Amino acid sequence: MIKIAGSSSRSFVFPAELPLAYAYYADVGRLLTYLPHISLVRAYASDRFRLLYTSTELGAYHIRIFADVQTTMEAGWVVRVHPLPGLAPVDSQAGVNSSTTQGFFTSHSVFKDEGAQTRIEYNLRLQAQLPVPVGLRLMPGSMVNRIARSITQARIREIVEGFIERSASACPHWLEEMENHSRPTTTP
Repeated sequence: MIKIAGSSSRSFVFPAELPLAYAYYADVGRLLTYLPHISLVRAYASDRFRLLYTSTELGAYHIRIFADVQTTMEAGWVVRVHPLPGLAPVDSQAGVNSSTTQGFFTSHSVFKDEGAQTRIEYNLRLQAQLPVPVGLRLMPGSMVNRIARSITQARIREIVEGFIERSASACPHWLEEMENHSRPTTTP
């Protein structure tokens, strides 16, 4: 098995007051679409999802990690995404140049008031044990795990940076949507 685990923490300033920033980031189902390498496979409910991390590594190895998650809003302006228990995991499989398994995805966002803007402390973690693709079985396990650790850490940083950039740039569109929904409709 290839053991992968990566995490990244980042603090950033969001250009909106705390209640608005929290409302925007509390819609986790929509925000999941802003995570690079991660897609929404299924929504079980408005706060329960199956995610899929996909990546092609070393130009040839296709990695797929599924994760079932739920979201909770906690006291103190916190949004948490954590494992959803009780669902059957996907079967682990290894091909010549591919590996698929069930893993774990978590994120934790803490919102802090800074007047007209909000500081968000964001942390993301992904971990899994992948079956070794046939094409890598001749390499020593320690070497495969060392390469996987390095790649995973780089991908996690990409996900966090991409998420922050994408979610911030999409906010004006969300605000416009909210404004359009709150306007009364007039009939001729």
